[in-house]
Amino acid sequence: MTTLVALRAPKWHVHAACRNADREIDWIDAELGSKAAKGCKEICRLCPVRLTCAITALTRDESYGVWGGMDQVDREALRHADAQIAA
Repeated sequence: MTTLVALRAPKWHVHAACRNADREIDWIDAELGSKAAKGCKEICRLCPVRLTCAITALTRDESYGVWGGMDQVDREALRHADAQIAA
């Protein structure tokens, strides 16, 4: 038997700047350093839920995309710095 799970976006998504952004922007597959990735980061720059988004990505260990103005390289650098502080 197959079980379907309803996925609901967190409540903070309704306040995200990307919610009304151009649908042509690919937030998940934007190549590092590309014009698309820079565009995503620019939209994030003034987003009212940027910090919540970034924390969500770090908590979920997101490997792809731009979250809270950070791409995967930014998030990995932050994780590495955190590990260095904890050591």
